[in-house]
Amino acid sequence: MSHQRDLEFAHELADLAAAITLPAFGGRIPVRLKADRTPVTELDMATERALRERVSDVFPDDAFLGEEDGRSGHASRVWVVDPLDGTKNFADGVPLWTTLIALVVDGEPVVGVIDVPTLGDRYIAARGEGAARNSEPIRVSTTASLADAFVVHSGIEEWMADGRLTDLVRVAAGARRTRGLSDAWGHALVAQGSADVMLDHDPCGEWDYAAGKVIVEEAGGRMTTLDGGSPRPGGDLLVSNGALHEEVRALLEG
Repeated sequence: MSHQRDLEFAHELADLAAAITLPAFGGRIPVRLKADRTPVTELDMATERALRERVSDVFPDDAFLGEEDGRSGHASRVWVVDPLDGTKNFADGVPLWTTLIALVVDGEPVVGVIDVPTLGDRYIAARGEGAARNSEPIRVSTTASLADAFVVHSGIEEWMADGRLTDLVRVAAGARRTRGLSDAWGHALVAQGSADVMLDHDPCGEWDYAAGKVIVEEAGGRMTTLDGGSPRPGGDLLVSNGALHEEVRALLEG
């Protein structure tokens, strides 16, 4: 089944989000912490409201799941949105933030968009139709050994808080190089072959991984939890080019 119409609409949503977020980006802006201790700004809220309203106008029978205001509707087709993935970066004036848009049908992500307004880059995929960056096809790397791999990861403090820093160090010690860089940026870098592995220990919502899952898998990669299970709300993430997945997972298990 083709999802080209849905992908075109996802582009429209990404354009709408960028029209709200990009003009407001620059210096530091106020941030408050939600009940789960994650940050939010007024831009997160306003952007999600605009996207929710647009989905309701165009696809009134579809459901919507957003990071800020949760789910509305009970349909098997669900638009899953993170209006600002990387809120801390946005609030600090760091241009490494994205808008994430996915369509999930019967529990399976089938359309994904990672939009990077500050760079003018947009990563897209529809199930069975490949992945692209700005209309150019992308593919994961062919790196077959961790010793030759570039590994990106979530913040050290997350690994320390859960007592798993030694697991991360074990992987890092075997890699060619590492950088602290996760969220959707990690998904995009693995999908386009710039990075080989991403390790994200931060508890992830469906809005954090749904778009990236389509893009990474359509680019030939793999996405699981750190222990090899299917991505799930509240879980962690291991994203790779596929060839390195089991080697990294074995190291994480010690």
